[in-house]
Amino acid sequence: MSTVFTSDAEALRQQMLGGGPGLPPVLANHPTQSAVPIDGWKSIFFGLPFFLAGLFIGYAPWNGDASRKHAPDWLIGLIASFFSLAGAFLVVHGIRGLARRAAHGRDAVAQPGQPWLADHHWHREGSSFSAFNEMLRRLVAAVLWNAFLVPFFWVGLNVRGMGRVFLLFASLFALIGLIFWARWLQMLSDLLRYGNSLLLFDSFPYFLGSQLNARLRVPRNLDAIDELTLTLRCVQEKYVTTGTGNNRRTQVVCYELYKDVTTISRSQFGGTANSPLPVFFHLPNNQPASQLSNTPPIYWEIEARGTARGADYEAYFLLPVYKNA
Repeated sequence: MSTVFTSDAEALRQQMLGGGPGLPPVLANHPTQSAVPIDGWKSIFFGLPFFLAGLFIGYAPWNGDASRKHAPDWLIGLIASFFSLAGAFLVVHGIRGLARRAAHGRDAVAQPGQPWLADHHWHREGSSFSAFNEMLRRLVAAVLWNAFLVPFFWVGLNVRGMGRVFLLFASLFALIGLIFWARWLQMLSDLLRYGNSLLLFDSFPYFLGSQLNARLRVPRNLDAIDELTLTLRCVQEKYVTTGTGNNRRTQVVCYELYKDVTTISRSQFGGTANSPLPVFFHLPNNQPASQLSNTPPIYWEIEARGTARGADYEAYFLLPVYKNA
């Protein structure tokens, strides 16, 4: 589900995030390769206090007078898990980032003329899109959003006076959270109808300034799509901080450096209902190569979107696009 903005609101949003006239446009609701806008040692040091705080919150009530507890054990455990799991995620994310960076350095030295071997763990056969993984990711996001609101609902229902403010806050954000469930249902429908997709490479890697030939394999119901739009795109991710003081917020923002679009109608599918669909694009010579090992990264992708009666089709495929040495 895409967010719809008025022209003025979208222009303001683009300006706040570094887009606008003469600058690369900002991609709204675009899936990112960066999990969070922090990495390496910064992620470890930032996440460690949260992890320890979660352990302390979960342990402290059991090491004191039970009569002094102001919430049930399950609620204390839930709040403690928010801190400890978030901290553990950041610590593990930082460690993995450091390990990948070290592996990239070793591979770059071992294969100096083939940067794609160090940049990413490519499969030479093609690039896959797991609708199951995407469905699961959206389900986890929806569950976490609602779990985060549970303490506010508990305070609103059990504390008089100001507790009603918490109840109003939680109810409002629960309604906003319906967007997460709608996005999950969308991808669940996509998974059940089309399955996991694969973009087969006709060559590996692809080089800037050359032709990109590939084949899109949709396991089932490709012939149910009325119109398929394929977008070749170069994306640059950045960590962007907006706001001031206590309202500062850092997020991963995707900028579109290059785009080429082709549209295929169902009548043009021909005999490809149960066979791979040919995909053709020309790669420009004046754009950056894939740099997936960078933090944040630059990468090439093909976005496939199909409109159909019932569940629409959506998939993203990473591309190994590099400069010819």
